[in-house]
Amino acid sequence: MKNLLAYIIIPTIAAGIASGCRKADAVPRAGGNVISDMFMTLEGKGKERLFESRFSNDTFYFSIPYFQPEESDNATDLKRLIVRATIPTDATLLPGLGEPMDLSSPVNLKVTSGDGAVSSYVLVAKQVADLELDKATITYTENGAAQQVDAIINNITNEAVFYIVPGTNVSSVTLTSSMSPHSKCSIDNGTVLNLNQSVPFTVTGIDGTSKTYTLVAKEPVKLSSGAGISRMLWKKTASELTGLTSNDVNRAMAVSGDYLVVVLSNTPSTYKIYNRKTGAYVQDMAVPPGSLRSFAIANDSAGHILVTSYAAKGSGVFYVYQYNNVFDNAPVKLIQWTNNNPAAIAGDGGVGRRVNVYGDVTKDAVIMATAGVSNVVFSWRISNGTLVSNTPTTQVYQGASPWSFYAEAQPIGTTATADYFVNYPAEIALVNGSSNGRSVAFTTETSVVGTLHMPMDYFNFNNANFLAVVTFKNVNSTKAGLSVFDVTRTSNIGLTSGSAGFNSFRIFTSADANDLTAVSNGNGVADVCSVLNDDRERICVYMLLTNGGIVGYEFTKYAP
Repeated sequence: MKNLLAYIIIPTIAAGIASGCRKADAVPRAGGNVISDMFMTLEGKGKERLFESRFSNDTFYFSIPYFQPEESDNATDLKRLIVRATIPTDATLLPGLGEPMDLSSPVNLKVTSGDGAVSSYVLVAKQVADLELDKATITYTENGAAQQVDAIINNITNEAVFYIVPGTNVSSVTLTSSMSPHSKCSIDNGTVLNLNQSVPFTVTGIDGTSKTYTLVAKEPVKLSSGAGISRMLWKKTASELTGLTSNDVNRAMAVSGDYLVVVLSNTPSTYKIYNRKTGAYVQDMAVPPGSLRSFAIANDSAGHILVTSYAAKGSGVFYVYQYNNVFDNAPVKLIQWTNNNPAAIAGDGGVGRRVNVYGDVTKDAVIMATAGVSNVVFSWRISNGTLVSNTPTTQVYQGASPWSFYAEAQPIGTTATADYFVNYPAEIALVNGSSNGRSVAFTTETSVVGTLHMPMDYFNFNNANFLAVVTFKNVNSTKAGLSVFDVTRTSNIGLTSGSAGFNSFRIFTSADANDLTAVSNGNGVADVCSVLNDDRERICVYMLLTNGGIVGYEFTKYAP
């Protein structure tokens, strides 16, 4: 056994010795010597890419602002910049990077590859002033109200373009602008300019360098369909509107020509006329015969005002009076119907809290009114200027359990089976007029339809169809904004805020600063109405918040 082990061990050791004397294989060295990326940062900023390079002819150029952040007073120091670069794994770079270095003058760099090949670079850093115009705004007066337009600033062409809708006078506009706090401009804020011709505007930096912009007013592009540039016309609180009380009775509003009408739902109700371009009180509108209490008024597409009455279930009478304009002293009774509860509504069943119309009541139109605490819509149709029947068609919406006291049904056509929108706290939905079933509903996202929502107005403008919706921002309905949706393609109605195409669906949502607010809103109501301007190039949408006030917006056929 001993001899056998010797025979095994000795050859094994010999083989190991022979193997140990064998020379290792050489590892090939890489030949890359190119800097593939370079950026700069400051002390304390780690690997944050604060300054990017521009490469040309073996030189990396850096433009370093005098201050970082540029709007701060934190001065940058060319002698304390940190450079970071990417080179091949087998290469070396001299001088070494990653620590503060002096770049007040050019620095030569050498990258040596693993096989000894050398490439040379130059690193150049220069401090530059911030010469960019951040914002420019002009203010002018139109119809007694201040209007503002922000410029679209192009820092390549150095133009600040104000897109002005045709017909606007820009011969006397007030300019305000903003830029780096370390730069100066050639035109002081508050200066009055004539933008019928272009105006040069120069920004001068901390180092004396300068950049000249051209301020110019241009007519925007006319869209073949849809709405483009929009603006707020004016906003007035309830206390600024003569005769508009704050005791929950200013519930509805209509528009005709150059005038708004707000109903105060006392018994008998009164109707306040305001200039829609300024909000100035004009006079009261003539009251209809009898001692009507109006919760709702509306206007058709031709500016006829419809004054309606509230009709309780059982024996209440629903009246609709037609005014040709706000100064019509002899309104005509269009509808007189006793609410005998034909749908056998178990709940409230009152009619007339909300009334909507589509079309022209002197031609073809549909009028809809919801019944309280139900899912019932009553509709009346007008054909060739004649009411088809004083008795309404009963339409039972199939997509809902009973809504509360307030709900809206907005027709979007003039036929007997026209589709319509319903709007009540649970949903906003398009309804098939034949089946009365839901076709498609809006998302319920608060960011889209508000905490609550309800008043709406459907209108046609520039070959497209729109739905304006009042969105309440709290559960008390004391803060409200306006959103406008392009519902031309009904397939878009169900889009969520994150969906592709959503911004083409919701074309407008009012800025928070422009929202209307009220101390209270006992009935949780508001209203919205729309009217085409005389030139038919613009449409104006007005929103009323009960106890809060009125705000107006303008939408145009033009886009930048």
